[in-house]
Amino acid sequence: LFNISTQWMDMQANASSVTMTRETTRTKMPCRFCNHATLLMLMLLLVETSSFFAPSNINRGRAMMTMVSRDLHQRSIMMVPSSPLSASIRVESSENDQSRRKFILDNANRILLSSSIVSSAMVENSSPAAASLEVSSSYSAERPVAILGGGGRTGKEVAAALAKEGLFGIAMTRTGKNPVLPGYTKDFVQPYPEPVDVCDADGLIKAMQAVHASAIVYCASASGKGGTAFEVDDIGVANAAAAAKALDARFVLVSALGVDRPDSKGFKMTNSLGGNYDKIMDAKRQGEEKTRSVLAKSKNYMIIRPGPLLGVKGKGGAADIELNQGDIIGGGISRDELAGVVVVALLSKRKGAMVEVYRTKTRQKIQPEFDAVSGNEVTADTYVGLFGNVKSD
Repeated sequence: LFNISTQWMDMQANASSVTMTRETTRTKMPCRFCNHATLLMLMLLLVETSSFFAPSNINRGRAMMTMVSRDLHQRSIMMVPSSPLSASIRVESSENDQSRRKFILDNANRILLSSSIVSSAMVENSSPAAASLEVSSSYSAERPVAILGGGGRTGKEVAAALAKEGLFGIAMTRTGKNPVLPGYTKDFVQPYPEPVDVCDADGLIKAMQAVHASAIVYCASASGKGGTAFEVDDIGVANAAAAAKALDARFVLVSALGVDRPDSKGFKMTNSLGGNYDKIMDAKRQGEEKTRSVLAKSKNYMIIRPGPLLGVKGKGGAADIELNQGDIIGGGISRDELAGVVVVALLSKRKGAMVEVYRTKTRQKIQPEFDAVSGNEVTADTYVGLFGNVKSD
């Protein structure tokens, strides 16, 4: 609906203009603006009066609403309510464009979330996958997702995946330098202006409190300049888990495939890289164990174990991905595919679970003596469906 109407509006934009009256001021506004206002109201009406958005489409709807509001937020409009649910939506003049856009988004999110009740009987509701997921209203501008390791390649892909779903985030880095993010991503993910050291437990909690983080995604890992494996992948993880506990925030840890298989070739090779990476698999295993220990009561965590990170971006989306459990089967995965899994892990109702994730075409046994099928394989056409049969620890 949005794509079709946008194409039409592009053709109309330079063809005509209309005069709109707001109080006593008459302003020339392009036809594109009026059509976007109409389209926004149409989307709200669809959401309110039907089961238009199935559970897995709520965030896509939010993203669509965001695209419309990006044009609307630059102007002032008093929208006539079409129903009680939209009666409270009002956008008035303001010098602060960012505040105005956020106001539109927050109200749009509220209505989209309300539609999930109506849409619970839709297509994906009939599957176990739908039952395991809910759309969280927490990941807003006021309660964003904190991305630790936000300046790295995986962190940037997570930021892009959040923006794609209309979710807000804060990218935190050890240097405090702004990560280079695509234009559209910047509308949803902002850089934290100060350095964040995962080894500084008190400083980490203060940073999370400062942004009111509703979730923490841990993408940081040992690097040549960023600390040793035991500093970042062990102690840092434990500190981040403790920060999540203190804020009652969800915690998603990006770990590594095979950390439970010290006899595997992959474990031995990775663990012997030397330098700051020395014993990194041991450090990651200890980081996982501390995550489970710190969050043992709430179990509000997910551990994602990707295989080797591929340089070529995925083309088939979730349909190319397989989830597994038990550290028996693995394979490679691109960072954008991994980021898609991370975002759904944030949205999933599953708690205290650990999954291996890889591109299906690269699947292989972690050790030669293992069976080719673990019995815990999960595939789906959407990222949402991937978590349908995931088992908690």
